[in-house]
Amino acid sequence: MAPCVRFLQCAGCRFDSPSWDGPDDWTTQRNKDLWQTFEVALSMCQAEKVDFLFLTGDLFEQEYVRKETVERVAKSLAMLKNTKVFITPGERDPLVMTSAYRLAVWPNNVHIFSGGISSVIIPSQNVTIYGAGWTAYHQEAAFLDGFELTRDGTIPIMLLHAELKSIKNTEGFIPILPEHIESSGLAYLALGHREEWSGLQKAGETVWTDSGFLEARSFCESGPHGVIIGEVEQDTARIEFRELGKRHYIEKSFAIQTPEVLISKLLSETSQEERQRDLFRVKLEGPIRNVESVVLPLQKLLADKFRFVEVVLSEGETNSRFKLDLDTPLKTMAGNGYGFPTFNEILINKLEERQISELSTENSRYWELVMKIGLSALAQGRIDDEN
Repeated sequence: MAPCVRFLQCAGCRFDSPSWDGPDDWTTQRNKDLWQTFEVALSMCQAEKVDFLFLTGDLFEQEYVRKETVERVAKSLAMLKNTKVFITPGERDPLVMTSAYRLAVWPNNVHIFSGGISSVIIPSQNVTIYGAGWTAYHQEAAFLDGFELTRDGTIPIMLLHAELKSIKNTEGFIPILPEHIESSGLAYLALGHREEWSGLQKAGETVWTDSGFLEARSFCESGPHGVIIGEVEQDTARIEFRELGKRHYIEKSFAIQTPEVLISKLLSETSQEERQRDLFRVKLEGPIRNVESVVLPLQKLLADKFRFVEVVLSEGETNSRFKLDLDTPLKTMAGNGYGFPTFNEILINKLEERQISELSTENSRYWELVMKIGLSALAQGRIDDEN
């Protein structure tokens, strides 16, 4: 029997998703970055003699995923001859009738968890892998509520696409409560849902972590992104986070000053390598009477010094308030890269035209409210369980 099991954990790849902060022409570049990072993670499995690869949710973006992408992932995983792969479908790629996971024939070394907690015993490593995948776009009950561990002497590990919170949430995503982890008896709990790494956590005797997204997708995700390498024994877990993300989204805030002063500060705080690799947002704070006299000239002056930079005003002081109020990252119909719009995009583009054409603030707010109601109504269509 092996004294311990060695694993690599990652989540949130969201292959084929067009949702990346930045201009439309960066979507292709960021998707290439994602594939390269994923392939590095798989190479680590081989180089570091990893026993198990844990993919804890949102491997694909169900709304946009293509068959050739799923087949490419399956083929890549098949190359891991000495690594067993366990996948928990998540909130964005649930195991429904039209699921991405049904678009490919998966190799023998891959196990995909479905609804309800089930387990796989691996005698050669003296380990039992538990897991449960999403089978709908919403949850009916908390995953760990009522869970009972089978105590057979094997090392108990569980994979879930879930999040730990101390307060229950009944709006389609039910978090795990701390007391559920404490009473689980698990040696290690591998979670996926957060945008960024959770750090090493412990509830009772159970160690748990969330690796965060493999690559950052927005300016709200400024921390490191990558994978977790770990070793688990019956009573011990050793965890190491490895940063693999190719680019960072960096936001810097400044009080409104002359362009020359702002540029000097920006250049002193960043390296040439960072300016050519990462995506930057410069947020200006303070009252401003004429946006065009400050924002546009600064944007123009910075354009040849950064590979990507955008200059914006702090919240509440933008002439594009309508777009910033929406919770969902939006792309234009021509910019999604797939040749056809989604229902959300059709609604957004049509109502955005109405909102922009309105001269009065009152009418503009009316169309903004219509937009939010429409998006909410469309979201309700994802509640039905297709399985």
